[in-house]
Amino acid sequence: MNHVNTSDWYDSLRRELESNSLSIEKVSRRSEYWRKSNLDIVSDFVQDTSQIDLSQLKGTCLFEPDLTVHGDIMKLGSEESKSVLSIMDVITDEESFAKNYFGRLEEKSQKLIPRPLARDNSLSPKVGYAISFSDSFKKPLVIHNRTKTSASNCFQRNLIVIKDDVEATIIETGNNLSVFNSVTEIYLGKNAKLNFLDLTGQNNIFPKISHKFCDLAENSTFNHFGLRLNTKATRTELELHLNGHGINTSIANVSLINKRDHFSDENVLINHNAYECKSRQVFKSVLENDCTSIVRGKIYVAPEAQKTDGYQSSRSLLLNDKSKFLCKPELEIYADDVICSHGSTSSSLDKESLFYLLSRGVRKDKAKEMLIAAFISEALDEIEDEDIKSALSHYIDNWTSSFFHE
Repeated sequence: MNHVNTSDWYDSLRRELESNSLSIEKVSRRSEYWRKSNLDIVSDFVQDTSQIDLSQLKGTCLFEPDLTVHGDIMKLGSEESKSVLSIMDVITDEESFAKNYFGRLEEKSQKLIPRPLARDNSLSPKVGYAISFSDSFKKPLVIHNRTKTSASNCFQRNLIVIKDDVEATIIETGNNLSVFNSVTEIYLGKNAKLNFLDLTGQNNIFPKISHKFCDLAENSTFNHFGLRLNTKATRTELELHLNGHGINTSIANVSLINKRDHFSDENVLINHNAYECKSRQVFKSVLENDCTSIVRGKIYVAPEAQKTDGYQSSRSLLLNDKSKFLCKPELEIYADDVICSHGSTSSSLDKESLFYLLSRGVRKDKAKEMLIAAFISEALDEIEDEDIKSALSHYIDNWTSSFFHE
């Protein structure tokens, strides 16, 4: 599927974004937002996967996919996924619904934090999907990202629009090693709800950056769960705009890393722009063998956002002296009737709990696995669907037993 022409609306938008690109600060160690990060993320190196055994790098696959994204080919696996369009088809369609959404959140985000890699994506999307939900889905929509041996599709662009009073769950799986820069823009209407599970962060052997921007209307709900299992250098930037009263959001992330020089880099900005909104952030990292987990989480409360309830917790479990956890929680509050808190801790395995399990006949490696499972359970509890939570918990338990042992 080779797209030569694009629509007038996209060409106009592209010129607008391109003209403003020079004012966006580039990635640099001088920027506090990038300090301590792995700057391999900004490399424009074209990744050749032709010599890699892709069958061994499928990523997390818990459910049968409704949609498979394989390079610029999209394969539908169920009737429910017929509403999914290729982003490349969308930007060539003059009448596409996307012209009222595409690029608007990315452009808005640049006013708060310079995100030059997101702008690069807006100017040159290569692959991705566009979804507009006007009816609720009873079962999750599973999107599986397969790796294409050709490395030509390095920018992935996704668009998700959830209409008023609609509820949906999206689970992204797979690996898609040929994509190193992705942007997903999400719009939630009034009383809409989206549960999004990003399970694409497993054994990524190339640097990757992922952006998600979400615009929420009144009484909407957005729950996001991310999983990082031995990612080489993964950076996630998540920005939420709570623009109506009564909004609820939950951001949870689990990082399990035990390989040398591997990075997980999580960055969250939640903008409370209206009254009586709630947000939760729960980050759990389990680290070993000279790897690094970075968490930057910020809660912004506008003057009109009274009755805000914002919570942030970042905790790490360091299994040896070489692993590193870097955390920068922030609160920027301009309202006086709010409840906001943040906390960050780093610790090793609890020796008393470990001794208790050993004294009851539990093997040492199994005891460690049990304590790790208990440690990350708070993040998993943010997943509302019990079937998904159970399946994911079982998957992580099996993964942990293979990688964290004597």
